[in-house]
Amino acid sequence: MRSFRLAVAIGLAALLTLGCAPGPLSTTWIAPGTPPTPYRDLIVFGISTNPVVRRAYEDNFVEVLKGAGVQARAAHTLLSDRDVGRSRAVQEAVGRSGADGVIVTYLAGENPDAASSGGRTHVVPSLYGRLYPYYGHILSEVTAPGYYADYRALRLETNLYDAGRATLVWSGRSDPLDPSSEQTMISEVIAAMIGKLKADGFLPTS
Repeated sequence: MRSFRLAVAIGLAALLTLGCAPGPLSTTWIAPGTPPTPYRDLIVFGISTNPVVRRAYEDNFVEVLKGAGVQARAAHTLLSDRDVGRSRAVQEAVGRSGADGVIVTYLAGENPDAASSGGRTHVVPSLYGRLYPYYGHILSEVTAPGYYADYRALRLETNLYDAGRATLVWSGRSDPLDPSSEQTMISEVIAAMIGKLKADGFLPTS
């Protein structure tokens, strides 16, 4: 899959400007035992080795969230490129912002032959439960050299955390994305994520 690795090597920017297929939201997870609460002020953290791609994740999400009537800010407007890798700096920025929710989003590598959604709900690892240390762990994993080298597909994964409790309340994954396709814009995948967040009661409806 040399062409796939080359697409990843040049920064995955094509996924944010060209196409991905098939594109729709595939699976979701909701924290059990906690009634959904609409989050009205969000910070969006994108995870990528490339600062340009990371900012593009964040800006795309913020644009669609604002279009849905939600106050949202990109993490790159609150933190320098150096500080996004410092857990304490991230915690302090979230605290200063007054945001009630935090979105963390990134392209997760996957080998389709070895993975199956098995329905519309996915299993969330226990490590995901708390924003800290989850953020530091996923940042280290995704930005490690060669993370994407052995994967043949990608999914956009998005996790919503309650900022005050720093606990995971919602998680969603897209269907596998094909970097060589131009059938579905990444903005459509983001819109599907935000639409499902709203339908599940985690964003205001008006």
